[in-house]
Amino acid sequence: MHEVMILAAGKGSKFWPYQSTRNKTMIPISNTPLLVHTVELLLSQKIDHIVIVSSTHSDAIKHAFRKVNQVEVLHCESTKGTADSFSLGCDLIKDPKAPFMVLLGDCLIQADDLKAFMAQGLLDTVLVSELREPASHWIACNLINGAIGSFGGHHRGNLMTHQMVGFITDVRFKTICEANPGKFTNLKVGVGSPEESYIEVSLMDLISDGRLLRAIETKEPIFDIDKPWHALEANAYMNSKRCGQLTQNELSTGSFIDPSAKIDGFVRLGKNSRIGRNVWIRGNVIIGDETFIDQGVVLGNNVVIGNHCSLLNHAKCGDSTTLGDRCMMDQGFEVLNGLIMDHVYLVHYGEYYGMIGENTDLGAGTTCGTLRFDDGLTTQNVNGHRELPKNFANASFMGDNSRTGVCAILMPGVKIGSNSVVGSGVILYEDVSDNTLIYAKQELIKTSWGPKKYGW
Repeated sequence: MHEVMILAAGKGSKFWPYQSTRNKTMIPISNTPLLVHTVELLLSQKIDHIVIVSSTHSDAIKHAFRKVNQVEVLHCESTKGTADSFSLGCDLIKDPKAPFMVLLGDCLIQADDLKAFMAQGLLDTVLVSELREPASHWIACNLINGAIGSFGGHHRGNLMTHQMVGFITDVRFKTICEANPGKFTNLKVGVGSPEESYIEVSLMDLISDGRLLRAIETKEPIFDIDKPWHALEANAYMNSKRCGQLTQNELSTGSFIDPSAKIDGFVRLGKNSRIGRNVWIRGNVIIGDETFIDQGVVLGNNVVIGNHCSLLNHAKCGDSTTLGDRCMMDQGFEVLNGLIMDHVYLVHYGEYYGMIGENTDLGAGTTCGTLRFDDGLTTQNVNGHRELPKNFANASFMGDNSRTGVCAILMPGVKIGSNSVVGSGVILYEDVSDNTLIYAKQELIKTSWGPKKYGW
């Protein structure tokens, strides 16, 4: 098997606010975009040709792989769904007689699972992973004697137990996909589905025709990046995995650790990066090139920091935090746990928990609420559906190119759109749309004052 098709043509609307400015498959996980992670794994397995089918922000995907000759990006102006995307992608498959692998682009897969699937996988083999959330949130499947029984669309109950990550097929499957009914056909009574061409329905057509779809289960968890908190889960997992592989300090050319620094773990330190005086590192960390950490900064366990960053003056990164490239933290700012993308400034005292999109600036004193008076979790609104995340329900989510004013307060679970501003002194209880400025309207009282008030 020498060819792979990656389906990345969905709109990703449930991933708001981050899909507004990127294809969600390009979200950075532990400082590597999801698609880049997948492509690098495939190239390590000697895959010769990778077709990526995209319909949103395709130029950014093309730019990311501009130097990778094995990758071909197909931009679709419009697609009716995953079955339609597959049919369009088949036109770029070079060997119409050979089996090839199809992967869902928004799934984070681990190297060992991919290797095992490629080693065992034959035609009509499906890679699946056990559900970690209720089946009512997903298109999922059940297994019967090691094979796919059926796929169910957001089924209530426990019948559906796994979700699909990818499968092996050939171009003959295109004919089945072209006859897709344009809706999901296996639903609970009273439930509807958007009118799309679901590739799972075409796979069920194969089963109806008597084909056996053999299932291979992953050993490690699969993260289907459907909503923002899934990216936080995947980021924490990858940080733990990467940092957990360190068994000694790894110092690159020109890097330096001051003798006064306290390191309770191991450090991978990039070129010309420095860990300065009185820094405390409370576990294993990975730090990129040309990054400067000094003056009492505290880093937790499994922290990943990018290139050209500056962390000074008692700033603090909690466990499993990721900072992208060209980030600044200063003057006691604390990230409790988060995925912070490229070029984010957290310069003045404050506290944050959650995700921040690239090119975003938080004003002095910006603070996130993380605990509620009822000790409960925040129910999120996802395209009109109320959903309680399994993890990171009380995190805050800021989109790209956004900012906050001085002393903005973000209550647990709020989401702020891309290209938006939360003004000074706002106490934010609700989500803010893209391209929106929200600010407080004050009522002020003025009265006289002066020395006479002190008895003069």
